[in-house]
Amino acid sequence: MSQVVIIWFVLGWFLAFLVLGQAVASCLLGAGIVGIVLWTDGFRVLSGIIGGDVFYTTSTYSLSIIPLYLLMAQMLVRGGVILDLFRVGHRIVGYRRYPLGVATLITGGMLGAVSGSASASSAALASLAGPELERVGYTRAFSVSLAAVSGSLSAIIPPSIVFIIYGSLTLVPIGHMFIGALGPALVCILVYMLCLRLFARVQPGAVDGMKAGGEAVDDRVTGRTLTATGFVVFLMVTVFGTIYGGIVTVGEAGALGAFLSVVGMFAMRRVTLAGFGEALAESVKVTAMLMMLVIGAQIFARFLSFSRVPRMLLEVTEPLLAQPSLLIALLLAIIFVAGMFLESAAVIVLMVPILMPIIDAAQIDPLWFGVMAMLMISVGLLTPPVGLAVYAAAAAGKVPVGPVFRGAFPFALLAALVCGLVMILLPGIVTWLPGLM
Repeated sequence: MSQVVIIWFVLGWFLAFLVLGQAVASCLLGAGIVGIVLWTDGFRVLSGIIGGDVFYTTSTYSLSIIPLYLLMAQMLVRGGVILDLFRVGHRIVGYRRYPLGVATLITGGMLGAVSGSASASSAALASLAGPELERVGYTRAFSVSLAAVSGSLSAIIPPSIVFIIYGSLTLVPIGHMFIGALGPALVCILVYMLCLRLFARVQPGAVDGMKAGGEAVDDRVTGRTLTATGFVVFLMVTVFGTIYGGIVTVGEAGALGAFLSVVGMFAMRRVTLAGFGEALAESVKVTAMLMMLVIGAQIFARFLSFSRVPRMLLEVTEPLLAQPSLLIALLLAIIFVAGMFLESAAVIVLMVPILMPIIDAAQIDPLWFGVMAMLMISVGLLTPPVGLAVYAAAAAGKVPVGPVFRGAFPFALLAALVCGLVMILLPGIVTWLPGLM
């Protein structure tokens, strides 16, 4: 079998099983093993490659950080702080329509700061915020669309799990990734606020500041709610402040955040021992899933190194190396399309081994490019045909997915254009703060 045929066969294998609904980790692992066997004409080389790559991947220090941030997120979710954040937002904005929509976006951003999954965040906000947004006059479909948009911020707001995976694959300091993403994340939220003003869909005859039917709203906030909200703010400031100040490493900040979330939720009597056990179990499950994804990607990347596919792509794109802006636009478009079909972590582990040689040859800052890639992935979560944040929100809100896509698509399009241009024209918005660390 010729080398070209092997490459196309392996690519077809991966795409076929992906279309059939297999997990991305299984597709990557299977395609990588088949490719290595065909390329080396036997199984003898396989045991040494798989054993060494699996050991190297699973023993990487940066990946050990993942369960710490997952445990912090799981404890806060099970403690019900999402509901408290939204209640405080209600009280602050006085139950007005546009401010309540803005509060939903900010709540999504804060949830993204303690959660690693855009799909989970979108589903939670659709269940919680969707009915409240509908009561103040937004259409039901648009309310769920706004929940999906807010939840997608989890992919760009640190401590996003995909930042940790990207940093472990590219050796970019994860703390720098976290801090460098703060500026673009703020710009993205501001763009979404503008989109909310421009593209909101309101029920005919709805009266701002009142529930549907003219009923007044009881938005009283208890001391328990304020305590939980203050604790979340304290936790965010502690985690990011200690990283930026150079007091602790990213791993130590994750351990500190996990410890404080456990102590805080037990001290406020929001989590029982059974809930703590469930949080630990869920953290282990998600960590195992991500580790399998990274292991599969490592084996697939080994096949790519044998087949010299990245080198071939580098030769194809060599004419574009003299035009870095055009090259960056092309690479981001590829990541954007991949984000329309795959979960954010899967996009990173699949695309980084292929694209990094091109990025290095073009002398593009991997920190800056990584934040740009995360932005494109977060936008891809809102676009058809397989925008996972939209599907999660639509399922949780019990709304057909088509109208939700129509409501979320203008947000995604404007955010991709504006935020992308801002980061290209002003790269310091990503690199300035990490440069001060």
